[in-house]
Amino acid sequence: LIQSTGSTMSLVADVQAANALTLEAWIRPANVTQDGPARILSLSANPNERDFTLGEGLYDDRPSDVIDVRLRTTATDLNGVPSLTTPAGSLTAELTHVVYTRDANGLATIYLNGQPVSSTQVDGSLGIWDASYPLVLANEATGDRPWLGELYLVATYDRALSADEVAQNFAAGPGHPVE
Repeated sequence: LIQSTGSTMSLVADVQAANALTLEAWIRPANVTQDGPARILSLSANPNERDFTLGEGLYDDRPSDVIDVRLRTTATDLNGVPSLTTPAGSLTAELTHVVYTRDANGLATIYLNGQPVSSTQVDGSLGIWDASYPLVLANEATGDRPWLGELYLVATYDRALSADEVAQNFAAGPGHPVE
């Protein structure tokens, strides 16, 4: 668990003003059997209250080899449901570039390795976000949704990257990951 200790007010205010965001990560999951979803990147208070969560796997007998993104808007619930999930089998335990974008008009897309794999409309405003939530990596703030793997790069943007920008970031790579 890596958790912010300072205020997330600036991040929240910038995303609220744009009503758009991008979550980007270069990850290498330890396996594709994690569930919960296991939290890779989250701005949340606990397992049921969030502004956003980028996670691996679902829960119960649902697929674990997927990316699941929950985003709280005025049209979703406090948990960011309904979420956007990649197709079963789309996530491997290899080094993977994961990008989630949501534009100001509500179009949300998940890209894996530069390619769009899931898309949906996520209506509503991001103006209800809570700046008191910490930004956390590799777990939930409460410590009960651990993600196992390696993080090479994690970024948030207060705008939706274009498909060309996502492809460019994928082509640039994560730097020099340790093999």
